[in-house]
Amino acid sequence: MDLSKLLDLDQRLTLAVNGTDSIFWDNLMYVVTNTLSWSLLMLVLIMVVFKNNSVKDSVLIFITIGVMIFVADRLCSGIVKPGVARWRPTQDPQIMYLVDIVNGYRGGRFGFFSGHACNTFCVATFLAWLFRSPKVTAVLFFWCVTTTFTRLYLGVHYLGDVTVGAIVGFAIGTLFYFIMRRVQMRMGTVKLISEQFTSSGYMKADMDMFLSAVFFNYICIVVFSLTLGIR
Repeated sequence: MDLSKLLDLDQRLTLAVNGTDSIFWDNLMYVVTNTLSWSLLMLVLIMVVFKNNSVKDSVLIFITIGVMIFVADRLCSGIVKPGVARWRPTQDPQIMYLVDIVNGYRGGRFGFFSGHACNTFCVATFLAWLFRSPKVTAVLFFWCVTTTFTRLYLGVHYLGDVTVGAIVGFAIGTLFYFIMRRVQMRMGTVKLISEQFTSSGYMKADMDMFLSAVFFNYICIVVFSLTLGIR
């Protein structure tokens, strides 16, 4: 398949999942895609990390996450997007008039690759390595898929944009986790391991609390979306 046919398929698949006639789904996707909608989850994450690590290790973890997100964002928005210069569907002269615009949201000019997908996948991958809990890993990647899907639904990214963003995010998350582990080893970090803990030393009870926070955050988002009105 040549590039033109691949790009045409990318356009058709994106238009197929873009928007609906439901104001509930429009509002839900618009809320889910907003990073601030996950503030509760961020607070619980901070609590779990500090509870299960020394202050020194906890600070190192969050510094690593911050640098990781900065690097991912700069790579995407500062280098690749302006370099490739692929229009977002909402800005693409070829199909922009076929795109269902939700709540007036069009995003920026260029969309390859998706910063949203890259950032969510790099954070989820990093946390999956950090916690080493199969249940948490499954939920983290469910969160990635749902937040990434909103970018297609809102018409601000092509499927190819989010796919590449997810792959790059996975690679960055893995790289930064193992860099951090090297630093921790030099610091002489020791973790308690028993049946009450995951293989990386996090209390299983705290993992269950983190999962509960994820589900509760989703419920809050759905309820809030319902309050925004019915078409």
